[in-house]
Amino acid sequence: MVKCILYIALLFPGWVIAQSDSSLVNRQFVIKLHQGLYAPDQVVPSTGNVPQSIELDYSWLGVQRKTWEQCNCFARTGIYANYIAFRNPIALGRTAGAGFFFEPMILYRRRFNLSVRGSIGLTYLTRVYDPETNPTNQYFSLPISSMIGASLNGYYQLTDRVHVNLSAHYNHISNAGTRQPNQGMNIPSLAVGLVYSTNKPTYPNTRLWKHSPLVRRWIAHALLMSSIRVLPGSPESPEMALPMFGLKLLGGYRLSQSHVLSGGVELVDDLYFKEQVKRWRYKDQNYRQGTLLAGYEFWQGRYLFTAHMGWNVVRPRPYKPATYQKYGLLYRFNSGITVGFDVKAYGDDTKGFQFLGGMTF
Repeated sequence: MVKCILYIALLFPGWVIAQSDSSLVNRQFVIKLHQGLYAPDQVVPSTGNVPQSIELDYSWLGVQRKTWEQCNCFARTGIYANYIAFRNPIALGRTAGAGFFFEPMILYRRRFNLSVRGSIGLTYLTRVYDPETNPTNQYFSLPISSMIGASLNGYYQLTDRVHVNLSAHYNHISNAGTRQPNQGMNIPSLAVGLVYSTNKPTYPNTRLWKHSPLVRRWIAHALLMSSIRVLPGSPESPEMALPMFGLKLLGGYRLSQSHVLSGGVELVDDLYFKEQVKRWRYKDQNYRQGTLLAGYEFWQGRYLFTAHMGWNVVRPRPYKPATYQKYGLLYRFNSGITVGFDVKAYGDDTKGFQFLGGMTF
């Protein structure tokens, strides 16, 4: 639910602009059929069947300068709904979900367009881990989980309003470490789709648009963090859903319009970690953490993609590892208000996500 609310906020500005002048907006309705590329086999029973799915999309594309400046590109913004049959009803069941996508155009010609897409949403899983009835399903442990994805899409015009779509997708279902076990599942697929377009957009020549000069080199973020994780039960304690609160302060230097080097601190009060420290029986029970961060930000219009290494300098001893990675997506409004989320990981081991909100100066 948090991710759903967040992405409504992220996509709302572009939606408002898209509705402002219908003559400069192209809308598309798409139906796609997906064929999975391999079968999930780390379950009992293992059927050897590849997943199959159906997807419905609705998107809008504005060709005004204001929409182009959102990401320095022409991009589709849209919503999707899908249904996936894992074709293993006993161990894996099925899933149905919906979400949002952002699809920058990387090539647009008279009859052929090429784009890349990033998507995120929520999905409902009919079969999840159960220690007694479904112990081998280490992929999923929460009925409501997140689905993130990336795809490469090609569109070929058959008529003024009808296109055919061929695409390659890579989706991942996970609860981001909110509850264990959480191996997650990767679902690569190939898809074919039929597209109905309300009109044929005319792309202006963006080379005639002058870029705004870079007048401020130094930037700063002040962001509040929050999340909830589920601690597994033990013989001594029941399963518990516990919150985390924190503060992230970052300063950065803009090398260009798009590239920023930044660093700062992160202060965290994590009740999930507090309970872990108790169970580990550490002599040092001071569970609060302080981390130094250093890394890189990619600014694409109002969207900020961040990647930082963290050194956990304040932590209970002898807790390890002392380092981790943070990957994030932020959206910055005109006022400087900034919202988004971070994913925390040790290598390929995800340790949960945090909702972020605050200011960029």
